Amino acid sequence: MKSYLIKLLVAVFLTSVGFFVTANASIVAFEWNEGSPGTNSNFISRHNTAGPVLADDFNPAVGGQVSSVTWWGSAAASQQWEITFHSDAINPASGLHEPAFTSPRGGLSQHFANAIGVDPDGDQVFEYTALWTPQDMVITAGATYWFSVANSLGGWRWALTDGIAPSVGAESHAPTQSVGGLPSLISGPHDGPWNPLLDGTDFAFQINVIPIPAAAWLFGTALIGLFGFSKRKQAA
Repeated sequence: MKSYLIKLLVAVFLTSVGFFVTANASIVAFEWNEGSPGTNSNFISRHNTAGPVLADDFNPAVGGQVSSVTWWGSAAASQQWEITFHSDAINPASGLHEPAFTSPRGGLSQHFANAIGVDPDGDQVFEYTALWTPQDMVITAGATYWFSVANSLGGWRWALTDGIAPSVGAESHAPTQSVGGLPSLISGPHDGPWNPLLDGTDFAFQINVIPIPAAAWLFGTALIGLFGFSKRKQAA
């Protein structure tokens, strides 16, 4: 009886560790912070039928399940944001890379989230962070993705980055802007021609992930512990 109790406690412990690590082991997959001093771009990203919305590409340093995102920019008129991940595509007309439009949501994954900006250094560049829930976006290290964030109201402007390259991950293409509003499957800000004329501009954002191998190993270990306890109890 005592040995069964010990095995049960071990199994419960492993399961708890799995859940704890999955919830708390987020790491940075891509990071390109605001400049110092911070500067907001002149490009607006607004979520309505006509847009425009902005998108910038990134190559994550590590893969995993997206857990949260952070971005920097001007003071926002609303706490509600539209955040979208796109796959990479090549525009046959221009030969340039741009976000792929995928019906019916405009991208690989799209969420509406609430975020309140903070500006601790008083430079009018605010930091916004949102949890990615549900966690339905998995990214692969080295692959090319496009990240888009737009405020639901007003003329929010995405902040420019620091340095010449991201501090984590890589970036390959100039950001782009969609004017939206063209007739097609759905009418929305991601559903228009992408304007590739944003050379020399990069936008500040961060992508955090939970590495899938680590989470899977922990859950697997926990399940093995529970399964082993159950089988031993049945055999007894």
